[in-house]
Amino acid sequence: MLLKYSESQSAQSAATGTAGKEPSTTAESILASSLFYRLKRDVLELVANMNHGVSHNDCEIIKRQTMFVQSQLLHSLYNDPSLPSDLKILLMDYHAKSIRATVGDRRGEHLRDKP
Repeated sequence: MLLKYSESQSAQSAATGTAGKEPSTTAESILASSLFYRLKRDVLELVANMNHGVSHNDCEIIKRQTMFVQSQLLHSLYNDPSLPSDLKILLMDYHAKSIRATVGDRRGEHLRDKP
């Protein structure tokens, strides 16, 4: 999860002695350092765990759960006093775009296809 990763990453860096060294640039390292990627991965993991063993005939349930979990995680992050305000603005912008895309999908729009 977001918080678990940051704690384990700093512990791993300290344990391996790479705290002051430049990490190698790989796809995995880039994604691992991306807050938005980690947020989405955590949301999807939580929703998958919520639905483990449950079959759904309609994806709307999964979409609603995903947006609910994402909004709750972002609400927690937004109210975290240790996060800088510019990061909070980026997170809320990301969430607004996600909501717009979800509402557009429900209305039959294809926002992702527009340039």
